[in-house]
Amino acid sequence: MSIDTVRLTPGSIKPNDFMQFKQFLAARLSLSPAQEAVLVKTIPGKLYSLVEMLGLTDERLARYIAESLRLAYLPQVNPETILSGILPPSFCRQNQVAVVRHTTGETVVVLSNPFNWELQDALKYCSGLDQPPRLLIAEPAAIAAFFLHAPTAVGAQPSAESDVLTEQDYDLLREVNPEGSVEADAEMDYEVLSEAQMSKLAKLPPIVRLVNMILCEAVKVGASDIHVEPQEDVLQIRYRIDGALVDSMKVPKHLQPNVISRLKIVARLDIAERRKPQDGRSRLKFDDRRIDLRVSTLPAQFGEKVVIRLLDGSTARIKMDQLGLVPDTLVRYQRLLSSPQGMILVTGPTGSGKTSTLYASLNWLKSPTKNIITVEDPIEFQVQGLTQVQIDTKSGTTFAAGLRSILRQDPNIILVGEIRDSETASLALEAAQTGHLLLSTLHTNDSVATITRLLDLGIEPFQVAASVIGILAQRLVRRICLSCAIDGMPSEDAIEKAGGRERLPADARWKVSVGCAACQQTGFKGRMAIHELLEVTEDIRDLIAQRAPDHTIREAARKNGMQGLMEAGIAAAAQGLTTLEEVVRVAPREESLMPNPDWAVSNQEAASGWQGRIAAGSLSPKIRAKGVISILLLEDEPDTQELLKLILEKHGYEVTAAGDGIEGLLYMGKHTFDLILSDVNMPNLDGFKLIEMNKQKGITTPVIFLTAESGEGSEQKCLELGAVDYIKKPFKKEVLLLRVERACQRLAQP
Repeated sequence: MSIDTVRLTPGSIKPNDFMQFKQFLAARLSLSPAQEAVLVKTIPGKLYSLVEMLGLTDERLARYIAESLRLAYLPQVNPETILSGILPPSFCRQNQVAVVRHTTGETVVVLSNPFNWELQDALKYCSGLDQPPRLLIAEPAAIAAFFLHAPTAVGAQPSAESDVLTEQDYDLLREVNPEGSVEADAEMDYEVLSEAQMSKLAKLPPIVRLVNMILCEAVKVGASDIHVEPQEDVLQIRYRIDGALVDSMKVPKHLQPNVISRLKIVARLDIAERRKPQDGRSRLKFDDRRIDLRVSTLPAQFGEKVVIRLLDGSTARIKMDQLGLVPDTLVRYQRLLSSPQGMILVTGPTGSGKTSTLYASLNWLKSPTKNIITVEDPIEFQVQGLTQVQIDTKSGTTFAAGLRSILRQDPNIILVGEIRDSETASLALEAAQTGHLLLSTLHTNDSVATITRLLDLGIEPFQVAASVIGILAQRLVRRICLSCAIDGMPSEDAIEKAGGRERLPADARWKVSVGCAACQQTGFKGRMAIHELLEVTEDIRDLIAQRAPDHTIREAARKNGMQGLMEAGIAAAAQGLTTLEEVVRVAPREESLMPNPDWAVSNQEAASGWQGRIAAGSLSPKIRAKGVISILLLEDEPDTQELLKLILEKHGYEVTAAGDGIEGLLYMGKHTFDLILSDVNMPNLDGFKLIEMNKQKGITTPVIFLTAESGEGSEQKCLELGAVDYIKKPFKKEVLLLRVERACQRLAQP
């Protein structure tokens, strides 16, 4: 009997149908009390485990299921009727299901266990069908036969044990149904049809067409990420292009469950789990390009948000001269890579190109005489000639555990994907001291801040000084579009944020982005990297061992030839490669607050400060009795905190520094301060909430807010809450001291 001769009847599976089926089975068979007890306790997923105990065959049990539910039974699945592109082959194998086309044109789902409720959800949300599909029942072997033997009918080699589709398997499946698409997890492909194939796409179900269109468009515009964001009334689709998010389309709200479930099934995630974050992967094929997909879901207010990162495999083949390192930095970085041992760290925020730099470094280093092993989470790209280890926390393969095992594999060079905890950091530093070259990444603002981060992880300063030989910090800035760029000076705001006109080169060739069709009216096309390379020399090693503050280490590094991120960005903008506005948007803002020679405070200046006035008796008896003005400094950026503390203490103030609002509240509970100098944006408790809590407790200490935010709204809110002043970063030392002194005038009144 073929599907063409099967009479289709409506089928709707309800939760109590499984209980009724067990009652139906007990009535048909003469069961012993023991058999009946086992039958009662059987769950839907273990249905076919009853076959041997009940003296049945898979075929007989499947026929009983069909009879109980009044559905047709199909003895054999014809491969020619199979519809690909609706459910992934791996999902079909695992759940014993096949989607076929009836001669009437209806889509029919053939399955062996209709009581699998997760499968029912998949059919509802992932198939993209306009109406619930018709159901047919077949024994598991009949469905499995398609995956085992159907390719053989057209000359392929069967692959019974693996979920991985080979190139040959892929091509053959495409020939079976050229209108469809093949998708899967891990090593399997999800094919997005090219423009030449779009007419065939119209034959696929609606949700399949929609998801294909989203992925297809993302690849065509060169997006690095796809954001699928549930809103109150729509499902917003956005692409990250050249580092900036761009609105793409709005999907009707009623399609949200279908689209999100479809994406989850492509990445082989649990579609029934909507309350916990999940991570999955897949691979996309588009115009003979293979792009890895990293799929992440996050429960949010209006539904699950899905972010898909697109990783082009060509990144793994990038060469050192394609990284954008300036000649001097390139020579110094290659010199560090040539070291027989030591740790080299590549730092920057997420999406700053660290992975590309690491793979380019490994490609430059790899040799038949070297044993290079990586431990990654996940393995971004496969590189020939390397041994790559995938982290699997469920099986106990963490970065630390993987690194321990690698050290017993006689490596020359080790890559640790990311240092996330003190245990991994400690092991990595030990490996770097014992004859291995170790490369890794950290999420920090710049190269110097990386040292502070390692110390925060509990590493001793002498260990850092002895192991780390170089730190490369980087950012990605957008390249100006050559099709529409014109000559033009940067804005005054950008010049000020870059450190003033004196910091700009006199012979610069500044460009301004206008926007055209080639760059989609953005003015930018593509991205380039700017770098900051810190070489750990003997003098810097001594400073690290002494726990010297960041600005002291940075000053020593500059004397040794280090070019900062802001300086590298200014140099790129001066050559017309990008704009100064783009540089100040990306480069760390703290660079403009670095200590310069004119920031040094002399003893005469200190004498003219509050200590001098106290000694001269020009202040009120209250202040003279106290002897000094105490300031609580709240700043979460360590370098800026250290610098502000230094300036204020040099001018005679007593400064207590805290890294966030919670720590500041604890200090205020123990001590009385004359003035609070607070950043607006802080972790755990921001400045707005802090001043509100002070009012509730009756604390009237004057507050000066510091912020890098622009706009009058923030300043107005601060002043409305009772702040005595509002200072925007970056600022000059003289301005800061004058405003602090003015705020203290009320304390100077008798």
